[in-house]
Amino acid sequence: MNRFPILLVSLLLYICFVTPSQAQSATPEALVGDFVKAWNSHDGKAFDPLFTDDAIWVPVAEARTEGRSAIVKDFSEIHATWAKTTTVGGQSAIKVQQLRPDVAVVLFHLKFMEGGKEVPGIDRAMVIVAVKKAGGWKIATGQITKQHEGA
Repeated sequence: MNRFPILLVSLLLYICFVTPSQAQSATPEALVGDFVKAWNSHDGKAFDPLFTDDAIWVPVAEARTEGRSAIVKDFSEIHATWAKTTTVGGQSAIKVQQLRPDVAVVLFHLKFMEGGKEVPGIDRAMVIVAVKKAGGWKIATGQITKQHEGA
């Protein structure tokens, strides 16, 4: 099985540039930027403050990673291999649907970059369920989608 899509999803899902002792995402929208910063840092530990302890990440339809420590481990592994030369950016179409004051669904797109150029066919739609915890917003559940076949 191609590990690229699994690792990609691990991307979402994970979102942060801060260390576990630093401030959390101030808004659901901020999780998107924090995820991008975490990815681009290539430090798996940067994803730690983005997720709840019992978070679930779906990197591909056939896989599910449960628990913050397992998600951070997956991100650490991919950033030690294929993802270490990639960056993400071009986050767009950010839409937040506030379900309750402490729960929101965040939908957005990310583009993968390599060597400063967009990687064709890797404009991914992502969805996260964000929850407000003491200190900020965290990812409770996230999924990265596959590219549409016609795209």
